[in-house]
Amino acid sequence: MRRFAVLLVFAAAAWLMSFIAFVSSIPDKPPVNLRATDGIVVLTGGRSRLDEAFALLAAGHSGRLLISGVNARTNDPDLKEALDLRGQTDAELFDCCIDVGREAQDTVGNAQEIAAWARRYGYHSLRVVTSDFHIRRSLLEIRRVAPDLVLVPHPVFSERVRPELWWRDLASARILSKEFNKLLVVWFKVNAYDRIAGVPAK
Repeated sequence: MRRFAVLLVFAAAAWLMSFIAFVSSIPDKPPVNLRATDGIVVLTGGRSRLDEAFALLAAGHSGRLLISGVNARTNDPDLKEALDLRGQTDAELFDCCIDVGREAQDTVGNAQEIAAWARRYGYHSLRVVTSDFHIRRSLLEIRRVAPDLVLVPHPVFSERVRPELWWRDLASARILSKEFNKLLVVWFKVNAYDRIAGVPAK
């Protein structure tokens, strides 16, 4: 029992130190790499993500945008309303240059949807828009199914999560710890499970 208790304390300390390192690595500044990519993808989960992705498209950072993980019950008019399109130009941009993915229900599904979209258009580089605390796991999942894609991270700062104050903000601590645990699972899949299962290295 004593050995088990020591191992438990060691594991808890290792988790906490790794968690702190994860929180410290979350971007705290706007992206500086704004070079053009073949496509832009945004993973749904917040209004700010959609607004940022649409602004990037409108600014000409790419010619096409995929919104991945849209609820199947959300139709295009509802999505246009959520984006708060302004004028005929924005509406035309939506109609010509935005694809809506409704199959994905989680980040794994997002990655599969994004990989299929990139293959459809023959894209080799993508700008990935999602929340700052979610960006690392998103990139890992996409690279796992599409290792040849060049991915440019574009983190969006979340209004409801405050990484710099996680230790005194219970809601932020809960969200960040849950995200970190999911990241650990993905890391294990990429670095251990795939090798054990005989999946070719990417």
